[in-house]
Amino acid sequence: MDKHDLSKSDLETKLIHTGHSFDPVTHSLASPIYQTATFGFDTVEQMDEAWNELGYLYTREGNPSTIQLEKKLAALEGGEAAVTMGSGMGAVCSTVLTLLEKGEHILCSKGLFFHSDIFFRELIDKMDAEVSFADFKDMEDVKQNIKENTTIIFIETPENPKLGVVDIKEVAELAKENDCILIVDSTFAPPPIQYSLQHGADLVLHSLTKYINGHGDALGGAIIGRKDLIEKIKYPGMPCYTGAALSPFNAWLIMRGMATLTMRIQKHCENALAISKFLESHEYVEKVIYPALESDPSYELCQKQMNGLGGGIVSFWLKDGIKGMTVREADYKLCNNMNLLSIATSLGEAHTLIQVENSNMIRIAVGLEGAQDLIADIKQAFDKL
Repeated sequence: MDKHDLSKSDLETKLIHTGHSFDPVTHSLASPIYQTATFGFDTVEQMDEAWNELGYLYTREGNPSTIQLEKKLAALEGGEAAVTMGSGMGAVCSTVLTLLEKGEHILCSKGLFFHSDIFFRELIDKMDAEVSFADFKDMEDVKQNIKENTTIIFIETPENPKLGVVDIKEVAELAKENDCILIVDSTFAPPPIQYSLQHGADLVLHSLTKYINGHGDALGGAIIGRKDLIEKIKYPGMPCYTGAALSPFNAWLIMRGMATLTMRIQKHCENALAISKFLESHEYVEKVIYPALESDPSYELCQKQMNGLGGGIVSFWLKDGIKGMTVREADYKLCNNMNLLSIATSLGEAHTLIQVENSNMIRIAVGLEGAQDLIADIKQAFDKL
């Protein structure tokens, strides 16, 4: 195999070597951070040609650090191209504002991440476009909500935060029949868990802040997929409509995290499955949602679409009336009793995080600690109720 041909390499190899080369000046093995806002050229003619030749002349529109990350992301998902943004919401907004036209209709899955939900419910209406929501685990409901002017279908799978798994292949077939672009937010299930493009999505979206970065120290977002769509989002979409550019330093941090993605994902999933089984057996727990649990309604689809890996999020509800407490009171007391688990939002980093949702659901974003240590901490928190 030619050393530059990575098409048949394992994912781990692609994540380390795609887009990487020695620094031509210093021969540094680690990629430099091109921490600059603009670029200089020897002649006006060289500057005129810079955009097509180099892909950058001003960092909002392109930078060697972000371009290297975009090559790695395309390799990660098997997409034709990728474009990065300053956050996951930057990716949502840049993509939709680029592709949705006046008078068109976008159909979204119910129960989206609440910031995405606000964007679709409040901003799309101001654009003189339409949006509606359907339960994508019920294809009849989806079909009833497709309109003649529907041009985009936007789903999350697994859903945030209730972890419902949507059959991407089934939705992709419907999207194709209706000449719609299918966008899948796969933040909760990045490769090697789920490959949305392989199941028929046109575009796959990630909050890079989460598993792909993996260290909880940098915001980022990305959209990956069809080159014709990515080129529109890359310009004029992201730099002109939202200006949601990713900083070179954050791009460098995210690439550093990506090198260990597959190993980290395995540990997240192993820990989450162990915790979900413990919770399922506990007398104070009313219900547990985790796609890789055999009792979960999404189990079979998880085996097929997610390679049997349930991801790193476990959601559960406590029973009402535990020692005379309401569910909400017990939720707060349980979380406040934790020692190892940190009360915080986000996911996909080394620390295990816990939070109470508005629906009295407790969400654990499982980290990389020892599974038995985490279970022991949860157990002692239960014992103190």
